[in-house]
Amino acid sequence: MKNPSELPDVRTILQATAFGVAGEAALDAACRLARVEHFKVATLLSAAGEQPDYLRLVVRGHIEVLARNSRGDEFAVGFITPGGWATWLACFMEQAPDNDFYSSASASCLALPVAGVRALCAEFPQMYPLIIRQIGRRMRLLIEWTGQSVLVEPVQRLAKLLHILVREQQVTAGSVTLHITQARLAGLARCSRQTANELIGVLETKGLVVCAYSAVEIPDVAALAEFADAAVG
Repeated sequence: MKNPSELPDVRTILQATAFGVAGEAALDAACRLARVEHFKVATLLSAAGEQPDYLRLVVRGHIEVLARNSRGDEFAVGFITPGGWATWLACFMEQAPDNDFYSSASASCLALPVAGVRALCAEFPQMYPLIIRQIGRRMRLLIEWTGQSVLVEPVQRLAKLLHILVREQQVTAGSVTLHITQARLAGLARCSRQTANELIGVLETKGLVVCAYSAVEIPDVAALAEFADAAVG
């Protein structure tokens, strides 16, 4: 049982999302739909080929998006951090996702039933442009990462990945902590764990990151961004 003081304030959290921007009536409806979920261990939320029943907003921890190759090997293709949704597209696409969605350990989410979200959007159509902007923002980050990753040296490529993960949390300056293991970071960067460790070591030597247990601390987001983009343009 959670102490009530530890439970997230659903209305305050949703007010900062598209539901809040759409107006009080839409926010009220979203609050009635939302439930709080806590996961002590990594948990399968929805499997590849299945339509998700819930749209989830990450409050703490993260949601990992996994794919499999023809041999059955798993690798990470997405990492949804606090403030991110898993996923808006699933609410409106007829085809089920090709990926598994897992919560991290010690994660918390707000979950809204997909059917209810669809009905809410039909009632408040001003939601659609806001949702499209959310999807477009993630798409731009993906294109930026994909495009730059072939143009720069490996250490800058990893710095760019870290900066994109930071931007997914709506952080553009100051310091921030990414709660991600180096093994997961290696999966996202498409490199071996040994290579990821070596590259993180280079960034740490430059003062751009500080390694912690299951986390990477970034003392100056602007400095990381400057280094990541230095070879482009």
